[in-house]
Amino acid sequence: MAKIIAVNRKYLTLAVTMVLAIVLGFAAFSLWRTAHTSASKDTVPEIRMLSLAVEPASFTKDLTYGSVTLKNAQVIPARTFDLIATIQNSTAQKMTNVPVELTVGLVGDDRQKWTQPATLQVLNPGQTVRVTFRGVKALGDAQGKSAAAGQHNMTLRIKPNPEGGVNQATEATFRFVVDSSAKPPAKQ
Repeated sequence: MAKIIAVNRKYLTLAVTMVLAIVLGFAAFSLWRTAHTSASKDTVPEIRMLSLAVEPASFTKDLTYGSVTLKNAQVIPARTFDLIATIQNSTAQKMTNVPVELTVGLVGDDRQKWTQPATLQVLNPGQTVRVTFRGVKALGDAQGKSAAAGQHNMTLRIKPNPEGGVNQATEATFRFVVDSSAKPPAKQ
């Protein structure tokens, strides 16, 4: 003989919802605890990036292109510029052949990107040096017309070189707009 079991959908839905809520709550708590633990680590990078500057000097300004407004945009008013990075060896050991890499790309277009490598021959303990990339060429220019044409991402990376004493990678990213028609705000 076959037995028929009747299940009220209301109670089944309630039970499944409760089990799902418990599982999701447990997963969220586990992820929060993991993220909280990893965020609280106070590691000091081997090489610190103290500052990034460009010549001609960049400035911050609200830019409007048609109906698009970029608030507090970092503007570089030239298609070719120099990048000056100040970095420091924060360890007690001498570093040699430190690989440095500059990558410039258009925002939203991963195909338009270029990379320029460099090498620091020696970086003594506690030493601060300036690394200059001369003649950096922008990939686009907003020219007061198109926000998308001038938005760039620039990433400066210190790559690991265990043989030279560099074990950690360090990276700084700078987002900016190249607009040769933009003028710096008037000084007050």
